[in-house]
Amino acid sequence: MAYRNRDSDIFKQIVKKVCKIKNLSPQNPKFETIDNSVVISVKNHLKDGIDLDCFHILNIIYQLITPLGVKFTQQLYLYPNSNRVARVTIQFTKEEYDALNNYLHSFDIGS
Repeated sequence: MAYRNRDSDIFKQIVKKVCKIKNLSPQNPKFETIDNSVVISVKNHLKDGIDLDCFHILNIIYQLITPLGVKFTQQLYLYPNSNRVARVTIQFTKEEYDALNNYLHSFDIGS
């Protein structure tokens, strides 16, 4: 069962609102649907290590999905021929992501 309005991505709205509340750029987490997956990508802007904004955005996402038992994978992307982190992605299957949005819709969380 898909969530009510396909254009209404409650999880994405929540992540972007929490970023805004915490003074983080809501444009930093990028949401994409690729084939049967939903990918959230967070770019790292620091040359050494992970910048705090990237870390805080990842923490927001983990705090939202971990208690709900949503399955996901995480991948770290490095720049070629270096140990510098380019971005971190979190990937869900479309079914898991739809189930997450259905669950959040059950609480009637509005925009």
